Amino acid sequence: MTYDVHKIRSHFPSLNTGLAFFCGPGGSQVPLVVGAAIAHAITKPISNRNTNTESEKNAEEYVVGFRQAVADLIDVDPRGVVYGRSWTQLTYDFSRTLAKNWGPGDEVVVSRLDHDSNIRPWIQAAEAVGATIRWAEFDLQTSELTVQAVAAVLSPKTKLVAITGAGNTIGTRPDLKAIGAAVHKVGALFFVDGVHLTPHASISVKDIGADFFGFSFYKLMGPH
Repeated sequence: MTYDVHKIRSHFPSLNTGLAFFCGPGGSQVPLVVGAAIAHAITKPISNRNTNTESEKNAEEYVVGFRQAVADLIDVDPRGVVYGRSWTQLTYDFSRTLAKNWGPGDEVVVSRLDHDSNIRPWIQAAEAVGATIRWAEFDLQTSELTVQAVAAVLSPKTKLVAITGAGNTIGTRPDLKAIGAAVHKVGALFFVDGVHLTPHASISVKDIGADFFGFSFYKLMGPH
């Protein structure tokens, strides 16, 4: 079967501008079908979520449908799906909430492989309550973040480990399932930043064993 590049490109008006896009980290281009879906949703009768009027039912349908679509994409229970302004903002929200149960003597693990958006929120949250940040280092020769490197900084004091699903600069993919097992062995929570992994891999959060897993739709040809 031939891959029809021109047919695929025809769905993206921005690709017909004569420009070459080298700003991949800034998000993917948006196809016509996404723009049409957004226009359709916001121009139908709409209101706050409920089940009484047509506009309320439309809003309810959008939210429930969104959660089910995400659940199908990454293999999770739709009741556990939340959405927000951005994954960075949600990471801040989670970090501040979880930090309410931390204190002096507790430890939070982050990695040198991660984007700042999965480091800074945890550092700030830990500092606010007197908890300690521990760093998991990746191998400078192989660029791998191994389960051994993460396990080396785990202890009974560990409250949470925040790890990327794929490094945004060098593309390294840690063994999330093995790391998650090590994290849970010490009774800590496992937080995975899947922003740079989800567009390029089939995801099963259940198989990974992550307690939290997030990504951004603007990396998946969704709205910015």
